[in-house]
Amino acid sequence: MNKSQRILNILMTVSSKKKFNIKDLTEEFHVSKRTILRDLQELSELGVPLYSELGINGGYHILKDHTLPAVRFTENEAIALFFIAESLKYYNQLPFESETQAALKKFYHHLPSGIKIKIDQMRSKILFWVPNRPLKTPFLSDLLEAALHQSRISVSYESQNGVSCRDIQVIGVYTMNGFWYCPAYCYKSQDYRTFRVDRILSFAVSTETVEKLDLSNHHVIDWVFPDKAESELGQGLTLKVELNKRGVWQCKSDFWMSQGMTIHEDETGTIIKTIQASDVPCVVDTIMQWGTDAVVMEPPMIRELIIKRTKEILNLYNASL
Repeated sequence: MNKSQRILNILMTVSSKKKFNIKDLTEEFHVSKRTILRDLQELSELGVPLYSELGINGGYHILKDHTLPAVRFTENEAIALFFIAESLKYYNQLPFESETQAALKKFYHHLPSGIKIKIDQMRSKILFWVPNRPLKTPFLSDLLEAALHQSRISVSYESQNGVSCRDIQVIGVYTMNGFWYCPAYCYKSQDYRTFRVDRILSFAVSTETVEKLDLSNHHVIDWVFPDKAESELGQGLTLKVELNKRGVWQCKSDFWMSQGMTIHEDETGTIIKTIQASDVPCVVDTIMQWGTDAVVMEPPMIRELIIKRTKEILNLYNASL
């Protein structure tokens, strides 16, 4: 590894650490203490605000809220980074919306003219489209902060059953199909629930003194890919759905449901996946849309809900005749 590459790698390494010491860097980069000290001196001269603490528990760290030094990118790296940020433009709201737009404008402004021309040409050839939902999510950033600090918060939440007040502990936020979701532990239900962020009507730090849960090892990706036979989330429900050919075609258009689909040689399919109780209403809505192209085999709860919903629809139309 040449010197310039090593210094860049050291910068990325120390930027990701709360604190580091010289010994850590010498072992990681296989160079002498003298070389590391010289590299850190060069980073300091480039504007990286390094701060050292003496003593047995001392070490180095980078001061917070500093401006990052310039980093060199290849042409393709610059274009890739631009379009990564560009892919967020159709979201109605983002946790760092103003900062994202400011960073993108600043990044584009400082690109060489040749790369700008190529990016402008590519803008008409590629589009990262997500449905632009006209729904407000005023507490999106607050929820993310609550997840980072493992805060217990009080929210009022609107569901099809009305508005309820709940104390929750947020795991994180994620977006799918233009909607923002917030998986959290709900103290009212004494179970994990997934909340639509646009349906959260109020937000406040909870005044309850009950001991908080340690959710540091929980990740939002577990709610996007929730197929866990047994986990800290509970055993869950096993969903099994038989699909005809058209059902397979429809399932392919549904990212979440398709994660558990197996396609057979005759082009029919079977969905087998673990779901949580909070997923049941969404599953019922989806299966109802697929009509006779999907038959739920398990769990009985979902079969009964679909039968009930079907009877209600039939009675509604019979009453109007």
